[in-house]
Amino acid sequence: MNTKSTLQIILFLLLPNLAFSQSEQKEIDSLHFELKNAKTEELKMLAFDQLGGYYAESARDSAMFYTEKSIKHAEKLNQPLWKAEFFLLKAYLLQKEGNLALSLKLCNEALAIANVESNEKNFFIPKNSKPAATPSNFRKRITLGAFHQLGNIYSNAGNKEKAIDYYKKEIRASKEMNSTSWLVNSNMNIGSIYANLNKQDSAFIYSKRALKNAKLTGYRDYEGFIREDIGTIYLKQGVLDSAYYYFQTSVKVNIEKNNVAGEISSNIALARYFEQQKQPDSMLHYATTAMSLAYQLKSARDITRSTEQVALAHKTLDDTDNALKYLTISKKVGDSLQEDKNEKLLQFQNQNFDEQIRLEKAAQESVIARNKTRTIALTIVLGLLSLLALFFYRTNRQKQKTNKALESTLANLKSTQSQLIQSEKMASLGELTAGIAHEIQNPLNFVNNFSEVSKELIDEIDEEIENGDMKEVKAILNDVKQNLKKINHHGKRADAIVKGMLQHSRKSSAQKEPTDINKLADEYLRLAYHGLRAKDKSFNATLETDFDTTIGMIPVIPQDMGRVILNLITNAFYATNERKKASKDSEFKPTVLVTTKKLKNSIEISVKDNGNGIPKHAMDKIFQPFFTTKPTGEGTGLGLSMSYDIVNAHGGELKVESVENEYTNFIVQLPTNA
Repeated sequence: MNTKSTLQIILFLLLPNLAFSQSEQKEIDSLHFELKNAKTEELKMLAFDQLGGYYAESARDSAMFYTEKSIKHAEKLNQPLWKAEFFLLKAYLLQKEGNLALSLKLCNEALAIANVESNEKNFFIPKNSKPAATPSNFRKRITLGAFHQLGNIYSNAGNKEKAIDYYKKEIRASKEMNSTSWLVNSNMNIGSIYANLNKQDSAFIYSKRALKNAKLTGYRDYEGFIREDIGTIYLKQGVLDSAYYYFQTSVKVNIEKNNVAGEISSNIALARYFEQQKQPDSMLHYATTAMSLAYQLKSARDITRSTEQVALAHKTLDDTDNALKYLTISKKVGDSLQEDKNEKLLQFQNQNFDEQIRLEKAAQESVIARNKTRTIALTIVLGLLSLLALFFYRTNRQKQKTNKALESTLANLKSTQSQLIQSEKMASLGELTAGIAHEIQNPLNFVNNFSEVSKELIDEIDEEIENGDMKEVKAILNDVKQNLKKINHHGKRADAIVKGMLQHSRKSSAQKEPTDINKLADEYLRLAYHGLRAKDKSFNATLETDFDTTIGMIPVIPQDMGRVILNLITNAFYATNERKKASKDSEFKPTVLVTTKKLKNSIEISVKDNGNGIPKHAMDKIFQPFFTTKPTGEGTGLGLSMSYDIVNAHGGELKVESVENEYTNFIVQLPTNA
C-alpha cells in the first residue's frame, strides 16, 4: 500500500476539525485579492509564487498547485531567473514528499540558469522591490537557494557531511553578498544535523547563531524550529526550565508565522518533554494537538511521529485499547512511508549517479574544447617565441654588461650598509656610555668626598694624640670608621652598575636566559636619559613608569633586548625634544612613559611619548632599513629595522600606534615561553 492510499484510509477514520485564525484568514484573503486584481501577467506570476510560499508549511497540495502555476507563467513570459526561483520552491516541496530525485534535478536546473549571466536580460523587477533587488543580485540569490536546497536533499538522503558542506557554501556566499537573512536557515540546519549526530556543543553554537540572525534580520519564518532545537539540547543536558521555555516559545512563533510543520514538531517536542517528566495527561494533550495538525498538513512522517506519541501516552495512562489503536495507525503509515522512502531514495541514488555521469561527460567535453584552444594558442605562442628569440639574443649581451655593473653596485651597497649598521651600533654605544658614566659618577663623587674628609680626620687624630686627648681620638676614629663604611657602600654601588651593564653589553652568545624585564627597562630608561643629558644639558623630560610586578623572569637575550629598549626610548626622547623646540606652548612638558604588562601567553613592553607623532604616509615604512624621518646626518634609518629584526628573532612582534602632534606608542610583545 502506498503512502497516498494509507493517508486516505486514516483521514477517513480520523479527520480533525480545523479553522484558520482571523489574522491568517486576513493574510490569505489579501494574497487572493492580489491575484484577482493583478493587472499584468508578471504580477499574476508573483502572486502565484506568494501563495505557493504561504501554503508551503500549512497546505502542501495548495503550495504545489500555485508553484506549478508560477513556473508556467515564468516560461510563458521568458523569465528564466524567476523560473529558477520557483524551481527551488518546488524542489523544497518535493523533498517533503520524499521525492529527492526530482528535487535534485530541479536544483541543478536552477543552478544552470543562475550560471548564465545573459539570463539577467528582461528581468522583471516589481515596483515595490528594494533598491538592492537588481538582476545580478537576484541571480546570485538563486545560487544561495540552490546550495541550501542541495544541503536539504543530501541531509534527507543521509549524507550529512555533504549536506553540511553545502550549507557552509551558502554561509560563505551569503557573507560575500552581505545577505544576512540567508544565515538563518543555513545555521539552523547545521545545528540540527550536529544535534542528530549527538555533537551538542556544535549544535548549540550553530542554533544560537541562527536565532541571533533571525532576530537581526526579522526573517522569523523558521524561528520556531530553531527554538525547538535549542530546547532539545537543553532537555538532553537536563536544564528543564530552559528546555520548556524554548519549546513553548517555539509553538508561539510557529502559530504566529502560520508554520504548521513547525507547530507539529514543537508540540511533539513538548509531548516528549512531559513524557520525560512522567506527566502523561500533558503528554497526551500535546501529542493529540500535533496529530491533528499532521492530518491537516497531510504529512505521513508527522502522522507517524505524532500517533506514536499518542499511543505511548495512552499506554502510560493504562488505556491499552487506544494505545493499540494509535500504535497500529502509526505502524501502518510508518511502514508505507518507509517503503515509499526506500523507493524514492533508490530513485535519488540513480538520479545522483546519472547526474555524476552527466557532469563527468560535460567535464570531458570541456577538456577536449580546452585542449583544442590550447593547441591553437600554442601554435601562436611558438610563432611569437620565434620572433622574440632574436630580440632576446640581441639584448642578452647588453644585459650581461648591465649585470656586471649591478653586481659591482650591489657589493658597494652591502659595504655601505655594513658601515651604516656599525655606525648605528656605535651611536647607541655612545649614548649608552654617556648614561653609564652619569650613573657611575654619582657613587664616585661620594667615594671622593668621604675620602677627602677621612684624610682630614686622620690629620686631626695626629694632633689629638700629641695633646694626649685619647677620648677625642676615639670619637674621630669612629667618624673615620663611618666614612669608610660609606666609601665601601658607594664603591659597591659603582661596581654593581658596571657589572650589570657588562652583562647587558657583552658579546651576544645568541642564548636566551631568564631576565627581569622590569629591571632591564628601568636601567635603559635612566641610561638613555642621562646619555642625552650628557650631550645636551638643556634637555629635560618627565620619566614615568608603570611596571607589572607579576611578569617574573622572561627568556630573552638581554643585550639584544636592551638594544631594542634603548633605541625606542632614545627615539621617544628625540621626538619630545623636537616638539618642545617647535612648540609655542610654554606649558608643554616632554614626557616618556615606559610600561610593562602581562598578557595571556605573552608580555608587553610599551614606550609612549607625547612628541610630534609619525606622519600617516610614513607609518608603513618606519621599519624599513634606511628609512628615517630625522634630518640628514641625525639618523641612519637602521635603529627601528634592527629592533624589528631582534624582536622577530625572539618570536615576538613590534607594533606602533601614532597620532600626529599627539603621541607615538611603540609596543613590543614577547612570548613568555622559551
